[in-house]
Amino acid sequence: MRNIAGIIILLLAITLFACEKEEDCVGCNLNPKIKIRFEATGTRLRTDSLLSSVNNKISLYTDSLAGDLTDEERNQLLAELSSLRSDSSKFSETSSLFRSGKAKLNLINAVGAQNLEQFQDTIIRDFAIPVDMRHDTSTFFFTHHDVVDTLQIYYEREITQSLDGVRMKLYGIGVIQEMSTFDSVRVTCYSSNCSNDITTIFVYF
Repeated sequence: MRNIAGIIILLLAITLFACEKEEDCVGCNLNPKIKIRFEATGTRLRTDSLLSSVNNKISLYTDSLAGDLTDEERNQLLAELSSLRSDSSKFSETSSLFRSGKAKLNLINAVGAQNLEQFQDTIIRDFAIPVDMRHDTSTFFFTHHDVVDTLQIYYEREITQSLDGVRMKLYGIGVIQEMSTFDSVRVTCYSSNCSNDITTIFVYF
């Protein structure tokens, strides 16, 4: 009985140790990532304003077609209406995307960061990007909605032992504001160490 009790205690100790190690390594990875959230604020307002302006022109041009026009004037109005309707469709689609809390990401470029091709031509809101693990900063170039914005992130790299081997974790995550071209950027950490598993960078555009 003593042997059985000793085995049970040993198993419990191993389990507790394993759980502790696993908890200590939340966010550990061979290529740890940082969470990003895109928030279309100013761009959404500008898109809605453009959509309203285009739709007003469509209404005016449509009314003008009922007037006394030459063939040349009518053909010119029809051509302009076709272009305006195409713009209206594009702005309406983009506005609906923004209202759903999402954005279109065409491309991300960054020196030293791996596997960024997965973000090419994607619809996103919350996503996580890998960083350059050879340096303490990573500079990203986001191509989205016909613009290119820059974001430079800094962090501390730390090697951590996890259940499945040596992994990396990031701490002290922040943004170099003067290097950002977004309308604004906000870093939200849910603890004092700002590790990659509990930090989100909000970018407003």
